[in-house]
Amino acid sequence: MRTYKSVMKYAATAIGCLMIFTGAATAQTVHQSNPITWGISSGLTISDLWGDDVGGTTVRAGYTGGLFLNYRMSPNFSIQPEAVFTMRYSQVDKGVLGEAAKTDYDLGYLEFPVLFKAHLPNTSVVTPNIYVGPSLAFKLYGEADGDDLKSRHNSVDFGLAFGGGVDIMRTMYLDLRYTLGLVDVFDVPGDPEAKNGTFSITVGYGF
Repeated sequence: MRTYKSVMKYAATAIGCLMIFTGAATAQTVHQSNPITWGISSGLTISDLWGDDVGGTTVRAGYTGGLFLNYRMSPNFSIQPEAVFTMRYSQVDKGVLGEAAKTDYDLGYLEFPVLFKAHLPNTSVVTPNIYVGPSLAFKLYGEADGDDLKSRHNSVDFGLAFGGGVDIMRTMYLDLRYTLGLVDVFDVPGDPEAKNGTFSITVGYGF
C-alpha cells in the first residue's frame, strides 16, 4: 500500500509535468498568433580565403553577433533579415597582397543577410529549418599582420548565405551557416582573386 508521502510525491511530479506542458503549449499558441519574432544572436566564426590567387591557408576562429527579425509568412515559410557584426580571420602561406611569408588577415564587417527559410512541419516544439539568401557586408576594419589595409581592402563584400538550424517554441535558436563570398576582398593592382568563406555557429534568443 502506498504511503501518504509516496502519493504526494507522484502528485507533485504529475502537477509539475502538467505545468511544463501547459506552459509550452501556451507559449507556442502565443507565438503562432504573432508572426513576428525579433531577437539577439551570438556565436563563433571559422573563416578562410579562397580563390585562384590564394595558396595554402589556415582557418581561424572569430566572433559574430547581432540582431534578427523573423516574419513567419505561413507555418512553413518565413523571411529573416539580420544585422550582425562578423570577424573573419585567416592565415595565408604566401600573402595575397605580395607578402613573401605567412600573413594573418583580420577583417571585420557589419553584415546584413536576408534569409528565406523553410520550416519543416512536425508536431514537436522543436522545429528544424533550412534557408538561403543574399548577404551584403560593409567593411569596419581590415589588417594584415597588424597593419591597416586601408584602401587595399574593399569596402563592400557580397555573398550567399545558406544553412539550417532548429528553433524551440520560436524562443531559443541554434543556427549552422556558411557564407560564400562572391566578390574579391582586396582592391590592389593585379586584382588578385581572393574571396571570403565563413562558417558560423550561433545561438539566439527570440522575444
